[in-house]
Amino acid sequence: FAQLLSVSLDTIRLLPVPSAGHLAEASKQAFSIALNFSTLHPETIKTLWLPDTGDRWINVDKIYNIFDALVKSAVGNKSTKDNADTANAPGKYQVELTPVTLVLVRLMAEHIDVRERILERVYPQANKTEYNKLPVDRSGISGRLVRLLSIPQGGMLPGAIGDFLLTLLSQDVKQFIMATGYGNAAGYLLARGIDIPTDVLKEVGSGLADQNPVDPVTGRAFDQEEIDRELAAMTTEEKEREAERLFVLFERLNKTGVIKVQNP
Repeated sequence: FAQLLSVSLDTIRLLPVPSAGHLAEASKQAFSIALNFSTLHPETIKTLWLPDTGDRWINVDKIYNIFDALVKSAVGNKSTKDNADTANAPGKYQVELTPVTLVLVRLMAEHIDVRERILERVYPQANKTEYNKLPVDRSGISGRLVRLLSIPQGGMLPGAIGDFLLTLLSQDVKQFIMATGYGNAAGYLLARGIDIPTDVLKEVGSGLADQNPVDPVTGRAFDQEEIDRELAAMTTEEKEREAERLFVLFERLNKTGVIKVQNP
């Protein structure tokens, strides 16, 4: 069995990262085989995944690069509302992308250092300005993953993407909602039977955006200066309409029990 995994990982590593948006047939078969192996036990299997001599990350980095390339091919750089092809992405790519995603999920679940390495690539701290945008509108891979996560009737792929993000965020449901936005996260969590914390709408603050507070409904980091500019540009009538809209919204949330609102 070790030899079978070794050949599969060699195939994944030696074949080029797909540039045309699809895996070679040999790579598809290699990922299907690799998905059936643990990455922890026995020790001979573990060292095939994560060599203890030479480059420890040679397999992890190649698998992630393939994952990144397939995600980029699936949804491109545009937001869902601007990209008509995004809705068809799961049908086109789920046979190839789902096994690759689940291999990474297993590696991250079983090795903290793998999760930390991939976390920095999906949510790079050097690009903090991205967190002022809605998750679905971010230009990097985190935005593309949210677009795939939120596609309705996407077969297995949106679920696999959700598993990837939740594992990446240490199975922290609140952090997952902060990173993706409540609306994008709710369908996945419901499908997986994962309870949504009742206090999530009250919680702001996420390590992904450093110390900047995050709107848990949209997943967007607050920018106080931007908020002040928007308020200054509004007329009195517009402010009154917005206040009325928020009042109605909170009344609905209050009645459903999601949050409890009291008059000050």
